Amino acid sequence: MRALMINKKTLIYGVCALGLSACGGGGSGSSNSVTVEGNVAIAYVKRPVTTLGNPTDSITFTQGGDLYTREKSSPTAPEVNITASMTNGRGDVSDPEVSYDGTKILFAMRCTVDSAPRCYGVGPSADDTWNIWEYDIRKASFRKIIGDPRVARAGDDVDPAYLPDGRIVFVSTRQEKSKQQMTAQGITPYSYLDEYEREPATTLHVMDSNGTNIHQISFNQSHDRNPSVILNGQHAGEIMYSRWDHVGERNQFSIFTTNPDGTNLFVLYGAHSPGNSYLHPREMPDGRVISTLMPLSRTREGGALMLIDVADYSENTEPAPGVPAGGSGQYQPTEKQINYEEGVSRYGRYSTPYPLWDGSPRGLVSWTPSQPKPSINSLTSKPEQSEDTPVYGVYMFNMEDKTLKPVVLAPPGYAVLDAVAIQPRPLPNVIADKTPDPSIKPDMGILNVKSVYDTDTLGRMGRSVLTDAEKLANLLNDNTTISDNIRRLKDPLLTTAAKRPARFVRITKAVPTPPGISRETIGETEFEMQQIVGYTEVEPDGSFRIEVPADTPLAIAVLDADGRAFTPHTSWIQVRPGETRTCNGCHSPRRANPLNAGALAGNHPNTVTTLVAAANETMAETRTRLQPSNLKLKPDIEYQDIWTNPAVRTPDSSLNITYSGLGLDSATPAGSKGKGTPTPSKGVINYPDHIQPLWTKDRGANTCTTCHSDTSPDPISRKLDLSTATAGSGRLVSYDELLIGDPELDAVTKLPIIDVVDNTLRVRREPPQVVGAESRASHLIEVLYNTKLRSARALPVAGRDHSGMLNASEKRLVTEWVDLGAQYYNSPFDSAGAVRGVATLSESDFARNVHPILKAKCLGCHQPFGGNGSSNGPVNPLFVGNRFVLTGQARGDFNVTVSMVNQVTDPATTQLLRRPLSNGVSPNPPHSQLTGPTRPVLSNSDADYKAICNWIKAGACP
Repeated sequence: MRALMINKKTLIYGVCALGLSACGGGGSGSSNSVTVEGNVAIAYVKRPVTTLGNPTDSITFTQGGDLYTREKSSPTAPEVNITASMTNGRGDVSDPEVSYDGTKILFAMRCTVDSAPRCYGVGPSADDTWNIWEYDIRKASFRKIIGDPRVARAGDDVDPAYLPDGRIVFVSTRQEKSKQQMTAQGITPYSYLDEYEREPATTLHVMDSNGTNIHQISFNQSHDRNPSVILNGQHAGEIMYSRWDHVGERNQFSIFTTNPDGTNLFVLYGAHSPGNSYLHPREMPDGRVISTLMPLSRTREGGALMLIDVADYSENTEPAPGVPAGGSGQYQPTEKQINYEEGVSRYGRYSTPYPLWDGSPRGLVSWTPSQPKPSINSLTSKPEQSEDTPVYGVYMFNMEDKTLKPVVLAPPGYAVLDAVAIQPRPLPNVIADKTPDPSIKPDMGILNVKSVYDTDTLGRMGRSVLTDAEKLANLLNDNTTISDNIRRLKDPLLTTAAKRPARFVRITKAVPTPPGISRETIGETEFEMQQIVGYTEVEPDGSFRIEVPADTPLAIAVLDADGRAFTPHTSWIQVRPGETRTCNGCHSPRRANPLNAGALAGNHPNTVTTLVAAANETMAETRTRLQPSNLKLKPDIEYQDIWTNPAVRTPDSSLNITYSGLGLDSATPAGSKGKGTPTPSKGVINYPDHIQPLWTKDRGANTCTTCHSDTSPDPISRKLDLSTATAGSGRLVSYDELLIGDPELDAVTKLPIIDVVDNTLRVRREPPQVVGAESRASHLIEVLYNTKLRSARALPVAGRDHSGMLNASEKRLVTEWVDLGAQYYNSPFDSAGAVRGVATLSESDFARNVHPILKAKCLGCHQPFGGNGSSNGPVNPLFVGNRFVLTGQARGDFNVTVSMVNQVTDPATTQLLRRPLSNGVSPNPPHSQLTGPTRPVLSNSDADYKAICNWIKAGACP
């Protein structure tokens, strides 16, 4: 191929001469060389630039998108709009994917009522959802994959890709299996929202090529995106995709893989590597993966191109066994290093890469030159540069000489994205759907964990367990190896149960978030609603093996002897029906051999003779093979020493922490006559129903509210008000007192101290009494047990021992509530079956009257911010997170705004209007700091305030 090299000045002249793009700074800041010829047929989409969102916006729609083709990847090749007759300029198109033989194109399209009838339909069959379509290049014909209008309307379907067996994988809001489960539970099915309460979560689905046999294969609580199929290596035939991991403080997109039937779903790369969101992953012919790496917001889904060596690295600094240490798993192949964080990227940004499979080191990419503009920081009021609207065009990128060749430049107001080569490529191997194990109960699967102990330094689930001196004092020394430690822990002659750090496992499940839910209902926590599924023992060697519900987002917490979790689990786990998921360990390097394997696993010394291990068995595998009943989760925290050989020493004492000490059954009203709290039903713990009654229960002189109320004569006890008073939030004041630390005040101004964190305004606060999902980091739990664990606060002074004030059942209940995430409610529906929130607010009125106000007044601060959820030091949470996330996309912004409205009869008391009026008084953030020390963001006399208030009031009308 002849390549004509031109400099930046020549490129700008050529662009203007062709009339393909505006010239104001079109090549500013780039020194990439650019070539001008191509030889590959391509397809791509042009969409209005207003469609561009954040990684958290899985499905967006703006009228004016279409699918285009060119016979050659050249700016002079004729361009054909192949969907114009379908959309009439009123629809939208995204996500083209070419068949393996290069003869067909799959894509997603949404039409509207004023589009062509053959796209939208007529009468009751009319459909304005996103659907999967196929274009036959040779016949120039279209086919809607799902022909049944009723089925097609069941959700928005996007991101299609061909499976090698002819089926189609796609992402969808239809949540097919999840809705079946709701129906079986007697719940009217709904599409649950992502963990920002913004949009229906998109999960992976598979269907036959004729649109039948649709079934859900992933069960994330936030978006799964960008599926494609891997050809090479150990993952050949598997689906690779980007998953939004958003559990607690973990908030990022990592690259995952799964079999086409949803089995063996696991992270491939990116959970603990530099950057936040790995989007648009594609396999290259040499087995590496090319992806765009970007922050969670503010870059219009643009970032740096990243080449990832997934064959040799699990993470950037974690090589596979046999790979020399000191290397890196990822690098940028471009001439200039691109900023993959927030802020202006001097050399532009990339999006939607597509490697060619023609033997050349080339790929199609969308690229925008840097678009800086002067602006004022809304938090600091200082001048700065921000990124203006991108001008994404399609370029041919050569990964060897690092040149870019323009192919399609963006017309004004449009972005050109998702370019794919219309050429054949190898067909991956077919992975047949697995037949469920008939020995496993229907709708169940098995989790088989070799060891819960920590063997690396990445903090995958937060703080370590086995390597933590706090938990191994007087047992192990620094000179022993991890395997030596396991060997000592599992030998009853060397270690009693009381000396083992990990004793139990608690399994919880996510509660799907319905539309209209109130943030006040969920509470002042980074975690969504959860329910307890059950408990099992951690065997002496650190293993466990249990049956769990299939097709359900699950979380694992490793507990100490009192049932307190060491660390929150920050990724949802799933098993398919009849599947056994086996992993090396909760923290083990993913590519390393199992820690608890070989002779170490297959030999259980000094144990009873009836529990003889087979080769390579962990203790859990031995026990559940010989005693299958132990596969079943238990409702209580139970331990019985079945391992210790009485001839060696006396077996350890049994342990049983039940709810029997709560005093009331589940049907008894909470706090009845001050006697106690109801027993939780079906694993649901609600703060008002189950925790608040503990503070008011009559304990004589030890009744909690005797000291802990705003009338207490003791100033220390008075700081924690556990009474039944109602706070300004509409919740019990005791909840806010436990979850929200008092603001730190400036010594001079006496106003709250404000910090800017991740471009978000946050109040600096004292550590709260409760840290969601971390009981061992919560001061409340330390006080109740009179034991110093990991909180940032000191224990009470001598004479204030609280350890005997609550019984074991009550302390278990409080600990469970904290470890679930310290939500206000863990049930989204009230006793009448209604959603705990407001479902009567008008979306059209919001878009017309309220959304413009929020974009002007709130969008600058209320953006998504990411984090990998690691906790590698003492926990000291000084900031209350921002859960009111706006992106400028009307549908998602409507849903999250509704979550800030818990009732419509008194709009001024809702979070949506109360917080912008605040001056920093706990628990409200200091919005007045944005505009001055005395003037809040909104005044109740402002027209904007009244417009929002009227929208809320109108929701009271049927």
